[in-house]
Amino acid sequence: MNGLDEAALAAGFDRALRNRGVAAGPRRAQTFAEVLRVLPPESAPAAYWRARTAMLPSIDDLAAFQAAFLDFFGSLGDAGALRRLVRSVDAPAPARSPDAPKRETPPAPGEQPAGDRLAERAPTRWIVASSEQRLSDKPFEELDERERAAMLALIARVRVAGEYRTSRRRRRHARGDRFDFRGTLRAAARTAGELVRRSATRRRERLRPLIFLVDVSGSMAPFARALLQYARVTAVARPRVRALAFATQLTDLTPLLRHAGDDRLMAALGAAVRDYGGGTRIGAALRAFNDGLGRRGAARGGTVVLLSDGWERDDPQLVGSEMARLRKLCRRIVWVNPHKRHPAYEPLARGMAAALPYLDAFVSGHSLHTLEEVADAIEGRAR
Repeated sequence: MNGLDEAALAAGFDRALRNRGVAAGPRRAQTFAEVLRVLPPESAPAAYWRARTAMLPSIDDLAAFQAAFLDFFGSLGDAGALRRLVRSVDAPAPARSPDAPKRETPPAPGEQPAGDRLAERAPTRWIVASSEQRLSDKPFEELDERERAAMLALIARVRVAGEYRTSRRRRRHARGDRFDFRGTLRAAARTAGELVRRSATRRRERLRPLIFLVDVSGSMAPFARALLQYARVTAVARPRVRALAFATQLTDLTPLLRHAGDDRLMAALGAAVRDYGGGTRIGAALRAFNDGLGRRGAARGGTVVLLSDGWERDDPQLVGSEMARLRKLCRRIVWVNPHKRHPAYEPLARGMAAALPYLDAFVSGHSLHTLEEVADAIEGRAR
């Protein structure tokens, strides 16, 4: 392996894995190249463990991984030695110098040897990590009931998005940018007129409002479930968060965000939304929001996150006119469309085409991993 470029080596091994049916991916290949650059392997076992740590996506792919390792690295060195190494490896090697003497402590009576305990724990760690990785990239509509329950716990790890605005009101602050004359005089009155402490003020910062408008029609139900769960996590962590669901009519779900737990949110959603899983009337829902909460200032200066595939059963011109009204009421509009994940996607749906000119960000949000893109769009980091 001497004299080979780390990136080329990692890319070649990634191709060997793909030939064996192991989908490692470019991210793991990049990690493997960085590992080789920082920690050059001094022996065949070291190269094996660096490759296995960085490139093995699942313990279920171990046999195919070992075959790919022999195919690729065997052409670069002693194939027989590598074959004996792979056959003899069952558990991670202990982290010690190759020249250091091996000192083993005999196990107590009835206690399992440490090597056996490590061999039992290692596959568990690999399985947990790989299952979470697969779950993060798996589209929401492909999740089964067990995976959907695990997804609810993982959504709590997604970054809570929030954007601050500077208020005109001021308050006392130790590192204020303006001298507080009245506050300084009030403090001097408590010290017999002596100006002992200088007061200063600073403008307040407040979180901007965040509104979730979620399409709960039949085609959007799996994605609506995930986005509403993220809305619940956001509402618990920060103020000024609202959520509304629509299919053929608009339903305010804001009370459910703080009072329904993770396991009861979906049941409460089905009871609260009478048209859950029905058709889609985007224009009518936008008009109901603009005439109601929008006119009363609920979205003033805030961000509106709208989940829908853009299929409108009514006149699409209504969608365009109501999006123009919404554009004047809020600061930013983020549209989440799961179909955008496809490389050949084009916004040809009538409702989507009518809304597109008024958007600040257009993201897919189809999986747990892409919810981070939604958070970035809420904070104005994606366009």
